[in-house]
Amino acid sequence: MVDEELEKLRDSYYSSIVLLQDEKDILEALPSPEFQNFFPLMEGVISKLVAECREFSSLGEDADVLEEVDSLKRKIALCQKRVESVTKQLKDESMESQDSQSKRHLIFAKTAFGSTFLQRDLKDIPREYYDKVQAALETLEYGDFGSNPEKVRQFTNNKKLFGLYEIKEFKIRLIYRVLSGDMVYVMQTRMKKDDNSMVDKRDLISRSKNTNDEFYELKRRVQNPTDRELLIMENEAIKGDILKMLGEGKKGSKGDIK
Repeated sequence: MVDEELEKLRDSYYSSIVLLQDEKDILEALPSPEFQNFFPLMEGVISKLVAECREFSSLGEDADVLEEVDSLKRKIALCQKRVESVTKQLKDESMESQDSQSKRHLIFAKTAFGSTFLQRDLKDIPREYYDKVQAALETLEYGDFGSNPEKVRQFTNNKKLFGLYEIKEFKIRLIYRVLSGDMVYVMQTRMKKDDNSMVDKRDLISRSKNTNDEFYELKRRVQNPTDRELLIMENEAIKGDILKMLGEGKKGSKGDIK
């Protein structure tokens, strides 16, 4: 959805909510959690309510003004509570679906030129770490996350990275998103930069932005059984090419990192 359309929706929801007083009516007027742009939409609505609250707060201590400020604060709290509730629900559902799978199908994010981002990423990783990349892929495909909580984490401290997960394998990081219960979208592999975590974060935010359209298109496609099977077959072949690339790279390295 383009920014202009999203802004129109934000204005529409804000205009409805700002006129309501009953808590039940306000909650019913909020966007549905199933809406694709739920989080940026809610962020915009909350931002507008906060701005309105600040404007009223600057008008003084008149009783009517204070009443309006209290009303706006209550609406802001309801919106924030809804966002927190949806965030927790999605996190619980994602982790539960991952834990229950004996095998996950790996779907690799593609560049604008048709190759995969992971294959491009490998060019920046020393060959002696290729065995760690392969181990991370195996953990993602077959791992029991419930018994290996130290190897997987969800990004929760940055709203721009919501829904992203990270597999850790020594200094290697494998970043992915959940397409469906047994399908994961492999976005990136990288070396952890000990001296500059902000660089890592900026790179990850950029990659998330560059793959977001494809991710949501794939989420739509996997609902079709035929498309789903075609994607699985295509990406099994891609995985074979990646494993071959990793194997050849390991042969040319000086030795494994322990």
